[in-house]
Amino acid sequence: MTPPLDRRAVLALLASTTAGCSLFGGDAVPTETQATPEALDDLAAGRVVAVGASGRTAVAPDDTNRPVQDALDAVADGGGRVYLPPGLVRERGPVRPYENTGIYGFGMNVSVLEITRSGTDGVRFDRDDRTHRVQLDGFELRGPGVTESTGVALHFPPNEEDPATDPADLWVGRLYCREWRNSVYRVEAGVGPFQCRHDFLRIDDCDAGDQNALVEWRADYGPANWFGTIVAYPSARSSGADSRLLYQRGGELTIGQATVGTTTGRLIDTRGGRLHVGRLHYEPVGQRAIPTALVAIRGGSVVRVDDVLVDTGAVDYVYELGGGTGGAVLSAATASRGDIRANTVTVAGRLDPDRPSWYFGRADEVDVAGSWDTGSLRALGGAGVGLG
Repeated sequence: MTPPLDRRAVLALLASTTAGCSLFGGDAVPTETQATPEALDDLAAGRVVAVGASGRTAVAPDDTNRPVQDALDAVADGGGRVYLPPGLVRERGPVRPYENTGIYGFGMNVSVLEITRSGTDGVRFDRDDRTHRVQLDGFELRGPGVTESTGVALHFPPNEEDPATDPADLWVGRLYCREWRNSVYRVEAGVGPFQCRHDFLRIDDCDAGDQNALVEWRADYGPANWFGTIVAYPSARSSGADSRLLYQRGGELTIGQATVGTTTGRLIDTRGGRLHVGRLHYEPVGQRAIPTALVAIRGGSVVRVDDVLVDTGAVDYVYELGGGTGGAVLSAATASRGDIRANTVTVAGRLDPDRPSWYFGRADEVDVAGSWDTGSLRALGGAGVGLG
C-alpha cells in the first residue's frame, strides 16, 4: 500500500503544477532566490511567502493585518512573487502591487485572500510609477460580503500626481472573485491599461445592481486588452436589481466567451470603444427585469459579436443599435430554452451612413424604430438588404 503524502509533500506537488510558476524556480533562477523546503513549511503553517531578488520572507497572518502587502513590500525592490498558503488569509486591504510582482495561490478554491475592511478595494493599481507586469493567479479574492459596503475587487483609479502611469501587461491566470457589493473590475476615466491578459475570471455572489456593471471600462483609452473566459453568477441580495456584465466607454477589449447566469440583466453596454466577443451564453435565473436588449451599441463603437445563445430567461431584443452606430458585425442569435420576445435587432437611432454595419440574419429579424432609412445596416440573410 502506498503511504499517504504528508502536507509538505502535497504542497511541493501543488507548487510544481501551479499555473506558470514553480516554488523551486529552475536552472535560470539563482539558488538564493528559490524557495526552500523551509518555505513549504511556512506555507504549510499558513504563512505568506515572498520570494524575490533579495531572498525569501515569510509573513505570519496572525502578526499583521496586511500580510500580503507586507510580503509585496519585501519584494518591491527588484520584483518577485508572493505565494498564498492553502486556506484563508485575511487582509485589511487594499493590496497594491509593485511592478514585476505577482500573487499566486494553490487554486481558486484552495487559497483565499479575504479583504476584511468595508468600503475597501481588493487589488488596487495606483502606484506613482507604472505598475507593469503584475501577475495574479490561482486564488479566490473575497470581499467582506454583499451586505457590506465594499470597494472594487480589481480597481484601476487615476493617478492624480502623474496621469501617465497606465498599467501594462497585467496577467490574470485563474482568479475567483466573490462577495463584492460593487463592480468587480473597474478602469476609471483617465486611466488606460494596455496589453492586459485575463485567462479566466469567475465572478460569484457579487452584487453590481447599483453600479454600471460587473466589469466597467470607463476610460476612453486602453489598447489590446483580452479576456479569455468570464463566468459570472451575481447576486441581487442587496440592490434588488440585476447586475449587468460589461460597461465600456472606450478602449480595445476582446472577450473570448462569457457565461452569465442567476440575476443578470444586460450583458453589454458599449459606446466609443472597440469590442470583439466570441460567444455570449445567457442563462439567468430569477431575473428582476427583462432587458430591452442584451447588447446595446451606441455611437462611436466598433463591435463584433460572433455568437449569442439565450439559454434561459427572456429579452426583448438581442441587439440594440443606437444613433451613430457604425462598423458593427453581428451574428444571428439562438434562443434555446430562453425567449427573445420582440425580435433579434432593433435600430433605435439613425446609423452612421459612412460606416455600414452587418447582421448575419434575415431582414425580418430587424425592427427599425423610426424613418432613418440610410441603408447602413445590411442583413446578409437576405442577400444584403439595407435597413436602418
